[in-house]
Amino acid sequence: MICKCNKQIVGILIGLVVPVVFGLLLFHGRYHGDLEFWEFVKTMFLLQSLGKLVSVSVLPNLLIFFLAIWTERLLAARGIVIATLLYTLATVILYFLR
Repeated sequence: MICKCNKQIVGILIGLVVPVVFGLLLFHGRYHGDLEFWEFVKTMFLLQSLGKLVSVSVLPNLLIFFLAIWTERLLAARGIVIATLLYTLATVILYFLR
């Protein structure tokens, strides 16, 4: 049976949304200051640490990628890799903006 979620666009969307959600969870779980999330992101950018936050936030994509591979949703796995590469490109750009 072919799964409707085995599409590359679904993998890209999952790969782009999950790091943002994980970043929000990290923010609410570890940060106890007065800043809102987007103000926190701006501060991280000014402190030249946003690339680290993005790098850690992308880690759940690895788990989702392996779940997609194990369940033979190869097109979705390809989309997750593409989204992760987009985050990698953003991290490299942030690194060179220092």
